[in-house]
Amino acid sequence: QEVFFNMIRSGSRLGSTDNIRFYLFRALKNEIRKETERQRKVGLAANEIPEFQLSFLIEEQSLETEKDVEKGKALVYALSTLSPRQREIIYLKYECGMNYRQICEIMDLKSDSARKLVFRAVQSLKTAIEDHKNTFLFLFSLLQKYVL
Repeated sequence: QEVFFNMIRSGSRLGSTDNIRFYLFRALKNEIRKETERQRKVGLAANEIPEFQLSFLIEEQSLETEKDVEKGKALVYALSTLSPRQREIIYLKYECGMNYRQICEIMDLKSDSARKLVFRAVQSLKTAIEDHKNTFLFLFSLLQKYVL
């Protein structure tokens, strides 16, 4: 709400943009930093920026086939294993479709750091999905062995 209020107040001083989503993310992040700094000066807040809370599209979709449900559960589980920073960069890169330059601006990273963070997050996702799949197969084999 504050972001939009500040935009209205700024009026003609606002710059042009070719990616409104990036512009709004950047404005929101700046507003959060300003507010955190104000609260820190007054002694109400810690020295850290709050964690990035988000929800991925896969978490909100209703999956119809059993195979899709299992894949969705594996992905949601894998996403929950990521650190907040990894979740943020995966969200910006793949859900929002931002390029590395935009991600670097929003997250205050250097280009090589952003690429490494994406790579490591994707590797973590792959590992977590494989672990989830193996656990599911193990439990399924146990069920077949003892139930059937």
